Amino acid sequence: MMNIDQRLIHNFDWLWLLALILLSGSGLVAIWSVTSATGWDSTLGRHSVYLCAAIVIFVILLYFDYHAFADFVAVGYLLGLAVLVLVLLIGRTVHSNKSWIYLGSIGIQPSEFMKVVVIVALAKYYSEVESDFLGLRELLIGGLIVLMPMLLVVLQGDLGTAVTFLPIYASLTLLAGLRRKHMIMFCLAGILALPAGWMMLRDYQKSRIETVLNPSSDPLHRGYQTIQSKIAVGSGRFLGKGFKQGTQSQLGFLPARHTDFVFAVISEERGFVGSMTVIGLLLFISLRLLRAAEDAKDRLGTFVVTGVLALLVFHSTINIGMVVGLIPIAGIPLPFVSAGGSALLAFFAAMSLCMNVRLRRFVN
Repeated sequence: MMNIDQRLIHNFDWLWLLALILLSGSGLVAIWSVTSATGWDSTLGRHSVYLCAAIVIFVILLYFDYHAFADFVAVGYLLGLAVLVLVLLIGRTVHSNKSWIYLGSIGIQPSEFMKVVVIVALAKYYSEVESDFLGLRELLIGGLIVLMPMLLVVLQGDLGTAVTFLPIYASLTLLAGLRRKHMIMFCLAGILALPAGWMMLRDYQKSRIETVLNPSSDPLHRGYQTIQSKIAVGSGRFLGKGFKQGTQSQLGFLPARHTDFVFAVISEERGFVGSMTVIGLLLFISLRLLRAAEDAKDRLGTFVVTGVLALLVFHSTINIGMVVGLIPIAGIPLPFVSAGGSALLAFFAAMSLCMNVRLRRFVN
C-alpha cells in the first residue's frame, strides 16, 4: 500500500485541477456539439476515454517525486528519439503528416509526448550548470537536446508541431542566463535564416502565410478556412447561438471544427462570454504555473514548470491567433480543448509534473 505524505495532500491546488477539468469539459461539450455520433467508437467517445485516462495519469504521476523523472530522463529521451525514427519508418500519414503510429485502432502521436521529455531533459541539463550565465558549450548542447527531436518531427512533415519545441528552448535558455552577445548572435542568425526558411517551405505553407495578409484573395481555397472561422467567431456575438445552433459548425462550413478550430465552435455557440471563459481558464492555469515556478524549491523545478508554461502559452496563442485570422494556420491544437488523445495526455502529464513541483516545495 502506498504511503502518501499528508503534507502533499494539504498542499494540493484544487482550484488548479478544477480549472483543468472545466477547460477539458468545455472542449468535450464543443466536440459533442459538432460530431453526430456519441458511441464509444465515435470522436466524442474516444475523447471521453482519453480524458479519463489523462486524469488517471495526472494522479498517478503525482505520487513520484519529479526528481525521479529527471534522473531517468536520458533513457526516456533516447527512447523518444528511437520512437520518432520508428514513426518515419512505419508511421501512418494523416493530413500530409507522417507522424502517427497506430496500435490497432488507436492512433498515437509520439511527438506530443516528446515535448514533455525535452522539457525535463533540458531542465535537468540547465539546472546542473553552476555559472550565472550559459557558455557557448552549454548553449550548443541545450540546442542539440531540442534540435534532434525537432528535426525528426520536421522530417515527418509536421512543421507546426516542430515549431512548438522552440519556445521550450527560448524560455529555459533565457531563464538559465543568456549573455547579451549570445542574444544578439541568436537574433542575427534568425534574421539571416528567414530567406532560407521561406525557400524551404512547401507551397501550401507559403500560401497559409500569404492568406493571413489577404484571405479574400482566394476565398474558396486558400482563404476558405480562415474566412469561415472568422465568420463563426463573429456570429456568436455576446452570448452565442446556443448548443448545436451554430451555422458554420453544424452545416459543415468550418473545417477541422473539433480539432484545431474548436475555439471557433465555442465562440459561435457560447459567444464572447464562452470564448473569454476559455481564455480566462487558460490564463488562470498560466498564473498557477508562474506561481509554482516562483515557489519551487530548486532550479530543476523552476525550469520544468517554466518550460511547460512556455509550451502552454505558445500553443494557446498560436491556436487562438489562427482561429481569428491573425496567424497562419499551423495545425497546433488548443490545449485541453481540441480533440486529440496524444496532446491531451501529454498536457495532463505536463500539468502533473508542475503540480508535483508545487506539492514538494516544502518537502525535503
